[in-house]
Amino acid sequence: MVDKSVITPLYEQVADELRKEIVCGLYGESGSIGTQNELEERFNVSLITIRKAVQILEKEGLVEIRQGKGTFIRSTNLVDHLQNLTGITNMMSDMNVKPEVSVTVIEIRDTPEWFPKDVRKAYGRKALFIQRIVSMNNIPFANTDMYLPAKYKDSFTKREVEESTVYKIYQNKLSIKLGKGRQVIRACGAHGDVAKNLKLSDNCPVLQIERKAYDDHENLIEFMILSYEASKYSFEVELELNK
Repeated sequence: MVDKSVITPLYEQVADELRKEIVCGLYGESGSIGTQNELEERFNVSLITIRKAVQILEKEGLVEIRQGKGTFIRSTNLVDHLQNLTGITNMMSDMNVKPEVSVTVIEIRDTPEWFPKDVRKAYGRKALFIQRIVSMNNIPFANTDMYLPAKYKDSFTKREVEESTVYKIYQNKLSIKLGKGRQVIRACGAHGDVAKNLKLSDNCPVLQIERKAYDDHENLIEFMILSYEASKYSFEVELELNK
């Protein structure tokens, strides 16, 4: 609800509250957020305030106003345009939504035998394992399993990884220049920690990104497996039809 004692304009507070509800899927994939009169009554603010809030959400592409019918949400998916290596926190920030990031594990582990040969060769016997869960209003959106070179075990703290991205830590703290990345996107079923952390039943559909990231000297600096609950993520790419 809105707080009339703070500096933040009331229409921004209303927009923030509705934005969180939309991203969390409260209205489904195409539901109505209510009429402006209903929102006026709900938030106990003026109709002008509601109109300004709805206009903000419309400009952000979260809702559309249908004359005579009401205000309806558009797709709530996090959309990755696949032009740059990015993550859920960046996509949420683009939607003016602050993610809740929790690091549940940060420790040295044996490099898994199932890793691709090039990853096992680059990392050797040990790797730094970091597990992050990104949520919104206590609803988990993504589970990230990151494996970094073991030599960086003292360079990443739990607090840093919760407040920043691994790439920013590489750049700003370790002065490592980033190079290219390669990723594969696949559909699969949730199992083990992924199912548990995303609060999904076993084998529930997830979209999974497997990513290899390199520095500017082509040294592997991250092998990551990022799992989204299937309805929370989509990717979009522009293609040349004449090639």
